[in-house]
Amino acid sequence: MALDPNDLEGRIEDLIHIDEYKPKMGTDDNIIVATFKVMGKQPAQDLENFIEKGYDWVIDAETSAGEISDGKYIVFIESERRTSFPKNFMDMISDISNITDIESYEFMYFDKPGSNKNAIQPLTQENLARSIPLSPRKYRASKTAQVAIESILNTARVPRSKGDIEHFAIHQPKERI
Repeated sequence: MALDPNDLEGRIEDLIHIDEYKPKMGTDDNIIVATFKVMGKQPAQDLENFIEKGYDWVIDAETSAGEISDGKYIVFIESERRTSFPKNFMDMISDISNITDIESYEFMYFDKPGSNKNAIQPLTQENLARSIPLSPRKYRASKTAQVAIESILNTARVPRSKGDIEHFAIHQPKERI
């Protein structure tokens, strides 16, 4: 089934989460997982089909098995962790804008709980390129750097309080629902 303009109007949330969930098709350092929240199972499946059939850079698109809350479903999109991701993703968003009423999107990159990187940002090609590690090596290096910060604090015997390292904790992607 082909989607017509505004077929998903009012159905897709304008906040996209990136790397919140574990990939199904590979490892965290090789695969970027972007997620959309969609109101209704059929609209979520329509978005899934639109994305999976329309973009060869998308490795997999899948709708969550069950609703996450109040009739909302998650559409998972997996892509290789490459420097081409921001442009490809923004081209897809431009096409999705034709079937929704959303004029601008925001995104949240899940790096570490409570960090400034976890802040919601306007979805632009530049913000994606700046916020997301776009190679397996950069992804692994970002995780290693966070572990090093914790180790330095411990070695330096910086006075600590309960929960103070949560700010430095590495985000562990969630298993899919």
